[in-house]
Amino acid sequence: MSNTPAHGDFQLRKASIRADLTAAQEALGNTLADVAERWSQAGPSQDWTVRDLLAHLAWAEVGHLGSLKRMSSGQGGVPADFDPDRWNAGQQRRSADLDVDALRGRLEAAHAEMLDVLDGLSESELGQSGHLAVGGEGTVEDLCRLVASHKREHIQELRVALETPRPA
Repeated sequence: MSNTPAHGDFQLRKASIRADLTAAQEALGNTLADVAERWSQAGPSQDWTVRDLLAHLAWAEVGHLGSLKRMSSGQGGVPADFDPDRWNAGQQRRSADLDVDALRGRLEAAHAEMLDVLDGLSESELGQSGHLAVGGEGTVEDLCRLVASHKREHIQELRVALETPRPA
């Protein structure tokens, strides 16, 4: 009985993480719904188009899912020498032939699997640590919060791109 508050706190933490991930994914879906046929619209950074940002988010979700699985099982996160710029460039090359629907499907499937993995984590698994793609060490919880934050950051970029008038 004395473990009930701690268990309840853990369940609340997981519910909060899940809500954060879900809200970010829903916001992304709403933003992507506004894209229509503007996939080639220039994005505000990194010389990426709106489609390139979608590809980045899709591959990042898959990569974060792999990190989540490794970290929660005690195998650490990304390698200490992980280079996000090199990884992003590679993912952009690999996604060149994928259409928008395939990219969206990849993103949505990885997101759903991430929620499933999160739901099944124990308290000790949620506290496992490893190297994060942004540098430094963090816990599985930190990684999940990073995933949501990463989406929100790129949602802002997408919105800026979509507010920019098309060239005549």
